[in-house]
Amino acid sequence: MGFKNLLAPMLICSFAFGITVSEIDTTTGTKLEKVLTILQDNTTNTEAKSQKVFTIFDELFDFEQMAKNCLGKAQWDTLSAAQKDEFLTKFVKRLKESYADKLKLYTNQKIELEKSTQTSPTRVQLPMFLLGSDNKKYDVLYKFYDTKKEKGWLIYDVDILGVSITQTYRSQLDGALKSGTFEDLIRKIDSISLDEQIQK
Repeated sequence: MGFKNLLAPMLICSFAFGITVSEIDTTTGTKLEKVLTILQDNTTNTEAKSQKVFTIFDELFDFEQMAKNCLGKAQWDTLSAAQKDEFLTKFVKRLKESYADKLKLYTNQKIELEKSTQTSPTRVQLPMFLLGSDNKKYDVLYKFYDTKKEKGWLIYDVDILGVSITQTYRSQLDGALKSGTFEDLIRKIDSISLDEQIQK
């Protein structure tokens, strides 16, 4: 149970911008090795570890695209620029809080990064497996897309044990603005639990 809870927050962050499709595997692998080194450091507290990890990964994910996908185009387009900024800030904060809260569950699990597959001209999937103490493989799937900008290829979603982060949020936020206010939407983000979905 604890190991599954660890999976969700391990993947919430982004790279040095501008990576090409041919650099996805090597760049991701290098970043993950650095993260593992940080997590294995018993002399550093959890808060400091999380800050170091965010520093390494905070340019790999396209958080704005993830936020749009989580809310859905119809709802996203109804927001003002200020509301979009507030929603994005709250969304990222929520993901990082989940990460920081679960770091203590890390107990030297091993990671196997597989070879990426380009599923379309603008999409790449990169599988990863975490090896538990029970010798079982827990699968994670990074989903990259071509931003068509100087940012290069970035992650727009992550599947954890077959559960999509963005789809989990979207299913629970669907129609939120029809039945409530923007303030209700912001409050609702805090009630979403990725762990509950992954454990089903």
